[in-house]
Amino acid sequence: MNILQAWSIPDIQRRLKFLIFALLIFVVGAHIPTPGISSSLIAQFFGATGAGGGGLFGLLNLFTGGAMRKFSVLALGVMPYINASILMQILVAVEPKLKEIQQEGEEGRKRISKITRYLAIIFAFLQGFGLIFAIHGGSFISPDYAFPMSVVAPLTALLVVVAGTCFLMWLGDEITEKGIGNGISLIIFIGIVARVPQMLAQELQQARFESARLAAILLFGVFLVVIVTGIVFIQLAVRKIPIQYARRQVGRKIYGGQSTFLPIKVALAGVIPIIFAVSVLIIPTTILGFFPQATTAQMFWGSFRNSFWYPLVNWTLTFVFTFVYTAITFNTKDIADNLRKNGGFIPGIRPGKPTFDFLDKVLHRVTFFGAVFLSTVAILPIIVNSLVFEISRVNVTVFYIGGTSLLIVVGVALDTVQQLQAHMVMRHYSGFTR
Repeated sequence: MNILQAWSIPDIQRRLKFLIFALLIFVVGAHIPTPGISSSLIAQFFGATGAGGGGLFGLLNLFTGGAMRKFSVLALGVMPYINASILMQILVAVEPKLKEIQQEGEEGRKRISKITRYLAIIFAFLQGFGLIFAIHGGSFISPDYAFPMSVVAPLTALLVVVAGTCFLMWLGDEITEKGIGNGISLIIFIGIVARVPQMLAQELQQARFESARLAAILLFGVFLVVIVTGIVFIQLAVRKIPIQYARRQVGRKIYGGQSTFLPIKVALAGVIPIIFAVSVLIIPTTILGFFPQATTAQMFWGSFRNSFWYPLVNWTLTFVFTFVYTAITFNTKDIADNLRKNGGFIPGIRPGKPTFDFLDKVLHRVTFFGAVFLSTVAILPIIVNSLVFEISRVNVTVFYIGGTSLLIVVGVALDTVQQLQAHMVMRHYSGFTR
């Protein structure tokens, strides 16, 4: 099944065209400036403080496809929705009422989705206010605006960026419904991928004046292919636990008796633990960016980031967050109870608490390997850059958060390809039923 075969199917061709058109709208929107904000002063701010590289703004800029650095109408991107989704996952796991709503079937999932969107709008206002406050405090309002426009301009910018987030949530839903793949994930995906040509062009431009840099870029590319191969292998790796359902007779009909399996992915937590760990580590960088006069603190933090301890702390935080997030989102007790209620059991394991203990033990073992994998991916940029530097004596910085970027890109690409294959299989079988 290749893209040409998919393109020959009218329905899939229509979905692919809509997907391309929707992603083009996002790319264009990322370049539309926010009214009342001086683009030149914003560029100076990112360049002077380094916020576009290693601070909080750098993390936001990663998920917005560079819209944060330009402070466009889509400056907040889908980050408020991501934050709201993570918070709702945690709340559903710990709040019984929300858990009951989620278990009401399709209607319950719709209610949870609606709550998530309202929560995302609240986050958008809070994040937008904090961002505008930081910008306004630095007097980045366009000099063309005079009082009272100097008061109106920040409010206008806030409403515009919040509206941009609402538009992206709507666009993501439209992509999910009328396109192929998860809309929000694809928006993040294209935001990361769209920046790669520009970054590579910058590296190649520097290579014109530094011959060793070209060899370093090629070496970096080789490491990148190896890393992506490993990520694909781990992303597709699952531990399959066999499930058997007992036969039961209702009247003259016999139900159950079939065998299936419960899949537990090795990388069950996804990219969330890495984002948590990076978010913790970039807080000091962001704070120090607003206090350039604190030279002692900056020297201390700079020496810490360049030492062995920084990747070690990053690795440890990601490892711990992987276990915490997996424990919150994958409830083995509920799974064991549901199996018992539906007449399901694991061969050789008694229903009830023995099933819970078995699932918990398996989950901990699988999560350990997943945590080691995610923690290693989190510090891969540091390791790869160090290896490339030792070999070529050239520092290549193609990706800002390489581990996070690669996990998102590979994960979304795999998910989209799988959904495309599912659509083709469905169309293939529908041909026999006509």
